[in-house]
Amino acid sequence: MHATALDYGTTSLSAPTGGRVTEIIQHNGDISLSPLLLPMLAQLSRQQRWLALVGAPTEIDRTALSAAGVALDRIWILRPDSKHSTVDLAQRALSADTCHTVVSWHSHLDEGEINLLQQAASLGDVQGIVVRSR
Repeated sequence: MHATALDYGTTSLSAPTGGRVTEIIQHNGDISLSPLLLPMLAQLSRQQRWLALVGAPTEIDRTALSAAGVALDRIWILRPDSKHSTVDLAQRALSADTCHTVVSWHSHLDEGEINLLQQAASLGDVQGIVVRSR
């Protein structure tokens, strides 16, 4: 297995209220997750609300997305810069209440950052998917 998924949703026995964050951990950085992620992104792009991609690797560009059947008219591609980190952009997209799903790529996340993303997902009632390498 080359990836593991961890769900940071509610741990109580009651039904979850709001969004949740699922983390996909790539165990081998030499193997691309694009074959796994592109069909998922194509399906997610067919929802009524926006799909946001934050800090996607260069191999996941508009050409690759289009070839995979992603509806480009329903997707935001956000790139971190010197003023806005990947965590900051993902947190904003999760809490904005305009996206149904926010997929973000991170090299490292600490527990505090995961908690920030989970809180933002709950606030915006949005599914967050975090992709990172080990």
